[in-house]
Amino acid sequence: MSRGLRLLAGAALCALVACGPSQKTQTIVFWQFWAPEVVTPLLQGFEKEHPGWKVQMEQLTWQSGLEKITAAVASGNVPDLCEIGSTWMPRLMASGQLADWTASVSDLQPSLRGWELCTVGGRTRGIPWVMGTRALFYNKTLFARAGLDSTRPPETWEELRDAAAAIQKLGGDVKGFGVQAGERYVLFKKFMPFAWGNGGHILTDDLTAADFDSPANVQALEFYLSLRKSGMLDRQDMLDRAFKEGRLGLEVSGAWLFKSIPKDAPGLRYGVALVPSPAADHGFHASFAGGEVLVGFSAAKQPQAAFELARYLARPENARALAAAAMSVQPATVGADTAAYYRERPDQQLMIRQFETAVPTPNHPAWVDMEAAIEDEVEQALYDKKTAAQAVSDAQRRLAELVAKK
Repeated sequence: MSRGLRLLAGAALCALVACGPSQKTQTIVFWQFWAPEVVTPLLQGFEKEHPGWKVQMEQLTWQSGLEKITAAVASGNVPDLCEIGSTWMPRLMASGQLADWTASVSDLQPSLRGWELCTVGGRTRGIPWVMGTRALFYNKTLFARAGLDSTRPPETWEELRDAAAAIQKLGGDVKGFGVQAGERYVLFKKFMPFAWGNGGHILTDDLTAADFDSPANVQALEFYLSLRKSGMLDRQDMLDRAFKEGRLGLEVSGAWLFKSIPKDAPGLRYGVALVPSPAADHGFHASFAGGEVLVGFSAAKQPQAAFELARYLARPENARALAAAAMSVQPATVGADTAAYYRERPDQQLMIRQFETAVPTPNHPAWVDMEAAIEDEVEQALYDKKTAAQAVSDAQRRLAELVAKK
C-alpha cells in the first residue's frame, strides 16, 4: 500500500473510531438474517475494536426479508449495512442503489471466494461473507443392509440410481432417494446441479438470451425424474426428517444437517459426498453456489462505517466463528478447509470442496422470476403433466420472455 493510501486509510479509521474524547456514540444500522445469539458476539467485537460506534442490529426473516429490503430501497430509508441472499443480488444490483465498493475491495479479492455473486460489469457491490452449497448425504447403515459398500458413496448418475434402487428394495417405509418437490427456492437447487454437471446452461454467458432448451438439460431432467422410481417426493424438511429417522438412503441437502443430526439422530451413521457427475468420463460434480453478501447503499447515513463493519465481519476468524455457530454455511474465505476446525470435521470440510465445482446463478435482474419459471416447469414434469422435453422447452420460452422484458 502506498504512503498516500496509508494516510488516507488512517484518516478514515480515525474518523470511524471517533478520535477525540468528546465524540458522541454513533449508530450503524445493520439488517441481517441470523439469530441474535449467532451474530451478536461478532458485533460486540466490532464495537470493542471501534469505540464510539454502536451497531443497531435488526433480524430479518427469509419469508419477508426481500419485501422489506425492496421497500426500504424504494423509500430511501435504508440500513447502513445489509446481508443479502445471493439470488436476490441481481435485482438489487440492477436498481443502482447499492454502494460501489470496487475500488475498496481489491485487497480482499485474493482471500475471498464468491465475488461473482456481487459483481456485474466489472463493478463490485458487496463483500462475500459466507457461502452455502448442497452435497450428497447417504445413510451408511442402509447401504450395508442393501449390500452396498458403505465406504464408497455414488460418484456417477448410474451409481446413484443403482444405490437408490437397491435401498428401495429393502421395503417397509425405507426409500432410496429424496426427490425435491413442492417448495419455492429449493427445487431449483436440487435439479440444476445435474443439469450444470451435464454441461447445461440457463442463459448465454452475456445474459442476453435464454440457453435452457438443450439436450444436456433434457437428459438431466429425465435422470432426475427417473429417481422417483426409487425414492420419495417431498419438501426439504420432510426429506431431511426421513433421512434423520433412517428411512431415506440418499438425498441432496445442505450443511444445516450437521447441526440437526447430532440433536435429532445422534446415532445416525451417515456420510457426505460430492453430487454425482453424469459419468466417470463425462461432466463434473456440480452443485448450487450461493451465499450471503454484505452490501451498503448509496443512500446510507453511515457509508464508511458500514464498509468497515462489512470488512470486519468478513475477516477469516469472524466468518469462521459465524459458520461454526450457525452450522449451515461455510466461510467465504479461500482455504477455509485447511483451518483446524474443518480438518477435525471432514464432512463439513467436504462442503467447502463442493464449492470448487459449484455454479452460481446468473446475475440477471429478472433472476427471481427466472428461478420460479424453471421450478414451475420442472415440477410439471415431476407430476407427469409434461414430458422432460416439453418442460425444458416451455422453460426456455418463459426465460426468453423475461430476458426480452429487460
